[in-house]
Amino acid sequence: MKDQSGFTIVELVATIIVVGIVSIGLSTLFYNLQYTQRQTNYLDTATRAAQREIEVLRNNSYNSLTPGQNINFTSDLPTSGLPRNATGTVVVSEPQTGLRRVDVTVSYTDAGRSQQVNLSSVIGEIGLSQ
Repeated sequence: MKDQSGFTIVELVATIIVVGIVSIGLSTLFYNLQYTQRQTNYLDTATRAAQREIEVLRNNSYNSLTPGQNINFTSDLPTSGLPRNATGTVVVSEPQTGLRRVDVTVSYTDAGRSQQVNLSSVIGEIGLSQ
């Protein structure tokens, strides 16, 4: 019995443990990458929706914006790219005569966490003001 070749049970168990640890590490990394990618996509879509709403308000006349007005544009949010519970709101204020400030908020819940994108812009009586 001198020519026995193969692996011992200890070597096999050690190999299985090492492969298991590496597999768990890779699956955790894969899950975290997917989660981060989903968060980034939601943030990008929400930011673009808020920017689009600001552009819509800029293209409307200055006189259509009333200080204290609340605008709900939830129905205008994209149906894909955001969770179903996403909402969009605008609050109009007048920081000074001849200017309207619009504060746009897109809110959604991702993995049980409330997320918000807030953008603001000032629209002047004559046009856009920086």
